[in-house]
Amino acid sequence: MPLSLAWGIDDYLTVNNHKYPIDLEFSKVLRWYEMWKDKELDAHTKIFSSILMIVVFNWDGAQPEDLEELSEVIPAEDIVPLSKAIIQRIAGDQSPNESVVRDLKGNILEDENRTWYDFEEDSGYIYSSFLMDYGMDLLEEREKKTLHWDKFNALVGGLSDETHFKRVISIRKMDYPKNADQDQIEEIKKAKQAVALKKDRAAIEFEMMDLKQKREYMAQRERGEVNGE
Repeated sequence: MPLSLAWGIDDYLTVNNHKYPIDLEFSKVLRWYEMWKDKELDAHTKIFSSILMIVVFNWDGAQPEDLEELSEVIPAEDIVPLSKAIIQRIAGDQSPNESVVRDLKGNILEDENRTWYDFEEDSGYIYSSFLMDYGMDLLEEREKKTLHWDKFNALVGGLSDETHFKRVISIRKMDYPKNADQDQIEEIKKAKQAVALKKDRAAIEFEMMDLKQKREYMAQRERGEVNGE
């Protein structure tokens, strides 16, 4: 259950009638997101790491080093369902990269079709915006280890339009006006390029090329000289 003013925050997961306490301190969850995005990690490693990062254990002996050793601590049949329950608790019904986050006006900040921000890439924008709107230093909060993920997520959604973070998202989402002249279009393209996420940067740079440059770029892609992503 997400943040509830009526019921508070539920920091337990129940799997196969076994109850597991979890720690959703905000910086720990951000590291969890980074772990899931790491393409060099295989699925087993991500499942193992996810459980060790989020579930609270009182180790009686050495910490497990792999799934096989973890199955000696918790029932083997709980491991995969527990990993899925962690994803459900943090990211909702979608995968860790597809959670839907809205601001207080209902505007989608992130959805299944397009991600408009990235916690890692936009950490500076988020930091300065929390300081501006809430007087909250997130690095100090990280050291205290008391800011819960549910609270952090609610505060991200409630940032005002005047913050750096929300202005950056507005630029990324900006459409080109129908009657815009070439200078206006180029100005918008440059603004988008300045704040683009890594995954969008190549497309924006391609859009800013003239016809000759685009042909050369496509020829290089066909020869495998540039990354087509």
